[in-house]
Amino acid sequence: MKKAEIQMQETILVTFVVTIIIVLGLFFFYKINQNSLDKEVLEYEQLQVYALLSTLQNHAQVQYSYLGNSENSIDTAKLLNTKLNDLGEKEITIKQIYPRTDNKKCSPGNYPNCNSYLIYSKHTKENVNIISTPVSLYFPSTNEYKLGLLEIKWYY
Repeated sequence: MKKAEIQMQETILVTFVVTIIIVLGLFFFYKINQNSLDKEVLEYEQLQVYALLSTLQNHAQVQYSYLGNSENSIDTAKLLNTKLNDLGEKEITIKQIYPRTDNKKCSPGNYPNCNSYLIYSKHTKENVNIISTPVSLYFPSTNEYKLGLLEIKWYY
């Protein structure tokens, strides 16, 4: 073989190796950026869930008000027919935790002898985070306030 042919093959080989190194570098850079972006999306969704947790009890469809003045409690009679719009991959439940009652899902037929109100449910994903906060529940049929727990299961 001639010296020029050997130099040409060396140049092609070096170009090929450098190209492979650049492609691998770009692949790892893409993966790192993708993981970083996934983390940012997860943190953003988590902030959205915390905001929902803090504002849901003041939502007009669930809040108890007396003579136009909003009270700091959830009206359980409103929970029976509450239809919340698309909130994403979540399940929102309100449970009465004190005084204890039968562990039943509430419906118009067994109200107020129940303790669990499912007000929103939509999930197709498997991973779940659960956050909750205590709330005051108002029962208009008996004019009583009871302790409840607002629980949001957030699927991601």
